[in-house]
Amino acid sequence: MVLYLGTIIFNTILIIVVNFFFYSPIKEQFSIVEFSLAVVLLVVIEIVIDIIFATIVRWIMPEKFFSIDKLYFSASKKEMRFYEKIGIKKWKDKALELGAVTGFRKNKLYSPNDNEYVKRFILEANYGIMVHVYCIVFGFLVMLANLFYPFVYVTLPIAIVNLVLNLLPIFILRYNLPKLHSLYKFNLRKQK
Repeated sequence: MVLYLGTIIFNTILIIVVNFFFYSPIKEQFSIVEFSLAVVLLVVIEIVIDIIFATIVRWIMPEKFFSIDKLYFSASKKEMRFYEKIGIKKWKDKALELGAVTGFRKNKLYSPNDNEYVKRFILEANYGIMVHVYCIVFGFLVMLANLFYPFVYVTLPIAIVNLVLNLLPIFILRYNLPKLHSLYKFNLRKQK
């Protein structure tokens, strides 16, 4: 949580400073306070866009799209090696996990021997991947603000930060899914 908030705050300040002091049309039309408030408002709008599309995916899309048999949500072995090369094991526990919103946290495996629990974990991970994909794609809607004022130097960086902050949980969920599927199959064999 701290990492994500810190990233958002740092990048918001960076966008304000770089644009205000190095892009003269903004300096000529806005005070630093007005411009800062505009940037903060756009960041809030980006967060609201994410919340809207996360809600659509999680509560409106049918569960059958995310069931345990949908293996395309899982990373391939080659993809898993890529994640390991970028150090996923070091930073995956620092990523923001909002599973509590749906009543199911995915930051720790609490009942590894209970296959109903593992099945639900896989379902929630699949949902989580799609939530983050939607947040990436529709996060660029913040750029519609450019229709009112040419803020492309503000809205594009906001959308890119949103992309990165949503991409990291996708990596983590995809990385964990093959292990969860293996655990599910192991539990099935053990039950038999």
